[in-house]
Amino acid sequence: MADLSALSALSGRVAECPVLHVDMDAFYASVVVRERPELRDVPVIVGGGSRGVVLAANYPAREYGVRSALPMTRARRLCPQAVVVAPDFETFERVSASVMETFRLVTPLVEVVSLDEAFLDVRGSTRLLGPPVEIAERLRATIHDEQGITCSVGIAGSMTLAKMASRRAKPDGVVVVPPDRVTSFLHPLDVGELWGVGEKTRAMLATSSLSAPALVG
Repeated sequence: MADLSALSALSGRVAECPVLHVDMDAFYASVVVRERPELRDVPVIVGGGSRGVVLAANYPAREYGVRSALPMTRARRLCPQAVVVAPDFETFERVSASVMETFRLVTPLVEVVSLDEAFLDVRGSTRLLGPPVEIAERLRATIHDEQGITCSVGIAGSMTLAKMASRRAKPDGVVVVPPDRVTSFLHPLDVGELWGVGEKTRAMLATSSLSAPALVG
């Protein structure tokens, strides 16, 4: 039998997490595979040209080290058996528009970040649709059923934490960071996982932390 007091406490903590960051999983590649289901279990790279870069790679291709923004020549060396597909931006934009419309059916407070991700403030939707976790699962099911692709959702009290949580939820999952778990969530993470911290800033922060004098009590 479930511990009702524990469930009630968890519900209260999650209710303080009204921000959702929804991120499509390997969006361009997922749309390609949706259109060509015979590619579902093989490495797929969206991009093209010997001097181009990888726009997206599905998860089988990522197992070989292929990532977005990687030069195509290097991607082909890492995974020579990958199927390379030219991007179809018209289809990508059409699927994205449908996904964003699904978000707006849940809440008018949608901040679109790119074709494949957005922030949602659902504090005004919980009375009708349930707590944020239920809203996240509803969105994931709807997108999967209607678009044939998956997404990951981070749920937290701020945009920064929600985005970091969605990254930890990948692929095809949900991660919640209640207020009383923020420290335990952040503590083991590398500074490079902070939203807006790129490779140069990460290296600079790492150097600064190593050169900082130790505090003696």
